[in-house]
Amino acid sequence: MSAGTPRHLGEPPPLQRRWQLWTGLGLAVLLVVTGFAWVGSSSDGRQGSKGRAASPPTPSSAATGGGAGPTTTGAAVATTAAPSGVTPPGPRNLLANNSFENGTGGWKPLGKARLTRSTDATEGGWSLRILADPSAGGTVGITVPDATLTKLNGRYHTNAWVRPSAPGTTVTIGLREYHDGKPVPGSNTLGWTADNDGWRQFGAIHLARLNGSRLALEIMARDLPPGGYLDVDEVVLHLLPSQ
Repeated sequence: MSAGTPRHLGEPPPLQRRWQLWTGLGLAVLLVVTGFAWVGSSSDGRQGSKGRAASPPTPSSAATGGGAGPTTTGAAVATTAAPSGVTPPGPRNLLANNSFENGTGGWKPLGKARLTRSTDATEGGWSLRILADPSAGGTVGITVPDATLTKLNGRYHTNAWVRPSAPGTTVTIGLREYHDGKPVPGSNTLGWTADNDGWRQFGAIHLARLNGSRLALEIMARDLPPGGYLDVDEVVLHLLPSQ
């Protein structure tokens, strides 16, 4: 330092100059690192948000086997199916008076039977009671002589609820064709011997031999004791659908 230069304006010692240089460089590096750190954190935040927005969707029914196409098809099938709990209508009962709620009309006695009604019924308020001879008993029954006209090879099904007054009674139900007033061979009759008291349902199927025959329904009770009876209720006669 020259003699004319003030002390405070003179050059600093070498060590002091190096300290000032490193201090400046350190501040510059700190500013650069802080700037990069801020830019990086901001970029990470945006990238994270973008990553979440662009993440693949969770698999759903539209992206799997249960997609929109199969679902639509299933709905269409469901609309054509029968509603749950609904039974499709069955064959029409060909008997006008099958439950005897309005009397015995349409039914004729067989043998020495006498017809009356009883309040012991399986459904509704009445059943038909077929009374045997009070002194001799024997075979009695009922018939609908002109239940329907047959169709060739038609399958006719009948059943009924029956209850004889005494065990050991044989009950039969059958369908018989009549053509020109004469029985046609091949009638179908099913028999059952009661071994206990109470109602029982049974029936038979008949294959029509001719077209246009009169089809008669017959229900019989054999070997009834004197004063015995046979109760009958809920009789049906159906023409089954062709196979």
